[in-house]
Amino acid sequence: MAAQPTCFHEADPRLALWRRAGVEGLGTFALVLAATGSGIAAARVFATLPGMILPVTAVAIAAALVGLIVALGSVSGGHYNPLITVLQWLGGERSGVCTLAYVVAQSLGGIFGGAAAAALWGGPAGVAGGLAWHGMGGELVASAGLMLVVFGCMRSGRVDTGPFAVGAWLVADILATPTAAYANPAVVFGALVTTGPLHLAPASATPYLLGEALGALIALGLVRTFFPQARAA
Repeated sequence: MAAQPTCFHEADPRLALWRRAGVEGLGTFALVLAATGSGIAAARVFATLPGMILPVTAVAIAAALVGLIVALGSVSGGHYNPLITVLQWLGGERSGVCTLAYVVAQSLGGIFGGAAAAALWGGPAGVAGGLAWHGMGGELVASAGLMLVVFGCMRSGRVDTGPFAVGAWLVADILATPTAAYANPAVVFGALVTTGPLHLAPASATPYLLGEALGALIALGLVRTFFPQARAA
């Protein structure tokens, strides 16, 4: 009888190595982006309360990990950490070639994730009314991450975990992106006519919507690349 999949092991080890390692790199990229982006955001918002930076970052990291492990773990095991991968290898649970591929992908994902956070937050800080064209990149990242989690959960077959993973990822997304992750055209439309912190000025609507559309298309490409083709009903 075939062994049952376990936590932090891919559901199908026969899946192409490039696909499994690619998901590890992608997940690590998103995790580091959430961690570093939330740290930058907290440092700006709580400039006079540095003690708040660690709790905010901790919440973002935990939420990002939950969403990413649930959504992508069926493909790669959801490590996003070379220590987990190497210890599996030392325990005889993973081949040397797979371990090397994972660790390289994770390391590159971490580097690019940190650089992406720095680039996103290099412009103006998020403010009520939106960031206009400066916010397009933030909405692109927020929407791509959200759609990746949504469709990753769909492709993984883990029916009951989708809402939990999406909610967890959104916590990290909101904390880590300069636009606070609208990531939804309907929310953008509502924000145009509301008041308060979520209000968007008309000048921000087009770039936010464009960023969301581009992010969704990028997520679609990633899902089709790294996940086995879903069978039509």
